[in-house]
Amino acid sequence: MNILAKPNARDAILSAALQEFADMGYDRATVDSIAQRSHVAKGSVYYHFASKEAMWIALFESRAQRLKQITESALKDNGSLENMLCRWIDFFWDEKDFLGLFLSEAWRDHEREKLVGEFLDQLLEPVAAFIPEPYRHKEWLAYALFGAIAVPTLHALKSGSQDKDSLYQIAHVIVSRFT
Repeated sequence: MNILAKPNARDAILSAALQEFADMGYDRATVDSIAQRSHVAKGSVYYHFASKEAMWIALFESRAQRLKQITESALKDNGSLENMLCRWIDFFWDEKDFLGLFLSEAWRDHEREKLVGEFLDQLLEPVAAFIPEPYRHKEWLAYALFGAIAVPTLHALKSGSQDKDSLYQIAHVIVSRFT
């Protein structure tokens, strides 16, 4: 079988890229090491991705789509900000390496800033609608909610904590401030 025809080569490359970015940082990660980690030829990496940046964008877009689906589902299923925040915690907990990469690399340059900003605007627009009156600048509060969940979750994960319940308590406390 031709290595370019492997149906899971793209996924293997993305998985390896995420690990390499998490272990080495984006700047020190190399296409050679990503190819080695994914057990594909370097040419296959370039067949699927034009550059290291293209891998970062693909990782971001796949996780962003999942997070958007989780957010929409949480708000529709229960209509509760707390439920949504807890689902964000679960997502970030499962995506530790991506969360770290996102928080450290999302604002690297103008193109990424635009991509991430547009995503966050779309993600957080329905969240802002769930913030009760009389709060002004609900979109700012929605951004603050995102940060108030993402940052402590990453801190807990990086410190080796297994205490997800404390993060759920943070979500509860945050939401209780709105009522």
